[in-house]
Amino acid sequence: MKKHASFTSVPGIEEHFFTLTAPVRESFAEDLEELLENYDALLTQYGCGVEDEFLLRFHLSDPANQESVLRERLGERVSFVSVVGQAPVNARIALESWCWKDWRSMKNYTPYWFRSDTVRQSSYDQMAAEFAELDGFIASKKLSVELNTVRTWIYCKDVDNNYAGLVKARNDYFATRGMTKDTHFITSTGIAGECGDPHRLVRMDSLSFSNIKREQIQFLYALENLSPTAIYGVSFERGTRMIWGDRSHFYISGTASIDKKGEVLHVGNVRLQTRRMLENIKALLAEGGADLSHIKWGTLYLRDKADASIALEELARAGIPGTLPLVVLQAPVCRPAWLVEMECIAVKEENNPFPVLG
Repeated sequence: MKKHASFTSVPGIEEHFFTLTAPVRESFAEDLEELLENYDALLTQYGCGVEDEFLLRFHLSDPANQESVLRERLGERVSFVSVVGQAPVNARIALESWCWKDWRSMKNYTPYWFRSDTVRQSSYDQMAAEFAELDGFIASKKLSVELNTVRTWIYCKDVDNNYAGLVKARNDYFATRGMTKDTHFITSTGIAGECGDPHRLVRMDSLSFSNIKREQIQFLYALENLSPTAIYGVSFERGTRMIWGDRSHFYISGTASIDKKGEVLHVGNVRLQTRRMLENIKALLAEGGADLSHIKWGTLYLRDKADASIALEELARAGIPGTLPLVVLQAPVCRPAWLVEMECIAVKEENNPFPVLG
């Protein structure tokens, strides 16, 4: 299955969003080959090339055995490649691709992806190492995490047992950077996900930009729907609107069925949880002047993959088209009572008094 969405402004960079899954064949190698062939055809169809790849994120059902096969097949690809052990529903492999035409020659802003390669023995130590290495990398660019890092994705093996260590290390790091509930955190998804190295308990991807000013960042709270995350001891923003001259990007964190007191709503009912999740996402987008129609790319996480059809029914009921680039994954959320979570990126055309994204 392959899906595509795009955004173009004048002037500015053209963005393309793709998701693909491959049918299950005799081997993972066959699945991978079909997926990449279909992806290459899509790139050609929409006038993109590998030089336009901004992010490639592969979701694998068995990363311990599959990641080495994938990386060998990709070869020396210079794109930022993220590989996560999160089983796609009804597939061994899924791909999310975000392409920006000519992004490598952007004049106004420079984007930086970063991923640590160290391995530590506990989720606390691993998370602390991830942030320490990010901090050093960003400082080498004469930037700062608190201003320039706009999005993180954190994948945690056995999230039910290892999430607490992740949270404490992140809280401790943010405190050293002066990032508190009274200032701001970073938009993030913290979700179950494995690495090819079975000893690694946490892995983080991050996205940062140079040359952004504080007034280009709007944090999204939707306090009538959702609690501040600090109420239950975690440190991330619900969403961030990045305001460029020609568009706004909306980075919506992993969002679930939660109320403004921080409590799980509709325990045991995935249909009602999906409805509340979508209400929360809608409220976050609305705070920045966008709506569900501006979503270009989404990831749906399920504790139980058997709930996929119900969750997708509710997305359709909310007006999210089946053509939206969306992958559906089995990946438990940080609280066992949450059955479903979704993150997304939305893009809205703007005419703002900042340099265009180009």
